[in-house]
Amino acid sequence: MKHQNINKDKVQKGFVKSIETYRKHAIVQEAIASRLINELLRQPKKHFPRVLEIGCGPAVLTEKFFQKFNADLYYANDIVKEYANILKSIHSDIQFLGGDIEAMELPQNMNLIISSSTFQWFNNLDEFLTKIHKALQVDGLLVFSTFGPDNFREIREVNGKGLNYLSFGKLERLLSEKFEILWSDKETITRFFSNPLGVLAHMKQTGVNGIPGKAWTKTDLKNFNEDYQDLFGTDLGVPLTYQPLYFIAKPKKIH
Repeated sequence: MKHQNINKDKVQKGFVKSIETYRKHAIVQEAIASRLINELLRQPKKHFPRVLEIGCGPAVLTEKFFQKFNADLYYANDIVKEYANILKSIHSDIQFLGGDIEAMELPQNMNLIISSSTFQWFNNLDEFLTKIHKALQVDGLLVFSTFGPDNFREIREVNGKGLNYLSFGKLERLLSEKFEILWSDKETITRFFSNPLGVLAHMKQTGVNGIPGKAWTKTDLKNFNEDYQDLFGTDLGVPLTYQPLYFIAKPKKIH
């Protein structure tokens, strides 16, 4: 599998800048987190004493989890250490793990590992899935969403930049090596903005300016604005496509 080489410092800085604006503007991420919790509620297993959340951000998924479930011990990880205070205010049992989870040892004997809109930032997802497999109890669950290749396709078409998103089929095959997939789905969500610069502002407000590429000049912005409008302009404004992929899986017994 082709690995990425993501500048995690740049990603971290992008999300730090969006701390004040994320919850207001991350409407799609909020909907994705709700979908994950709703699907988890459909599973027969209802009690998760030991939970690890990966890429908790400003506690969108965390908050939704505690509205429906309880945990004796809830580890919440994020590369942005400034989120720690937000998490403390949600539940006293949350232990914040700050840092790049790919470079950390995972807590063991987890009943649930959950993550929303994070795995696309990983450099080596197959290696990380091995760590998750070891960290989960035999009857534990892995519940996550990530994004597929159509995510932000307009940005890629105009700018030629973007993450190496894995397709739904590739993720299924990768996951199936060590996990039994209990449920999976994908969807396309389109948001419209009055103009292309509104798209860029939205991405910045939700922390997603860790996209690989150079610093933008005024000429770059002008060209981006004109090209995006020419390619994608509609009566509703200009679109930005999200393509969330969802999975619930349990570890296979590997001999």
